[in-house]
Amino acid sequence: MDTNNKNRAGLDLAATNQVITKLSELLANYQVFYANLRGLHWNIRGDKFYDLHGIYEEYYNEIAEKIDEMAERIVILGGTPENKFSEYLKIAEVKEISHVFDWKTGVMNVIETLQFLVNKLRELHATGIKAGDHGTVSLANHGIKSFEKKIWMLSVYSQE
Repeated sequence: MDTNNKNRAGLDLAATNQVITKLSELLANYQVFYANLRGLHWNIRGDKFYDLHGIYEEYYNEIAEKIDEMAERIVILGGTPENKFSEYLKIAEVKEISHVFDWKTGVMNVIETLQFLVNKLRELHATGIKAGDHGTVSLANHGIKSFEKKIWMLSVYSQE
């Protein structure tokens, strides 16, 4: 077996370069989303405080785990994950939010961001399949499943 053109996962380096690019873009978007969730958690006001304060904490803890998994996947595939927030902001499509106190505005932002991330995860899934990268495909599948459930639950919650 020629290992010169293989990464740590035994996959073709050239084939996984696109996967690494997609993972890096997602990593940047997840990092901005994480920061947004922290702000929502800290600043929520009103009668939905107790519900959403806990929900946002649960979400940012889950995102923190996903960030680590994504960065480690980049390393496994032969890339180097970015760790500078200034660099994340250059490539992330998720925009920073701040001082959101209104529960509906916060929930709608989270739903929209999750929908965006699901679409990005579907792109990653397709790219992973093309590269024969089952590990990344699995990572994408887990994210899609988790985020779709959150979208559903928050959508029902916001209809109150």
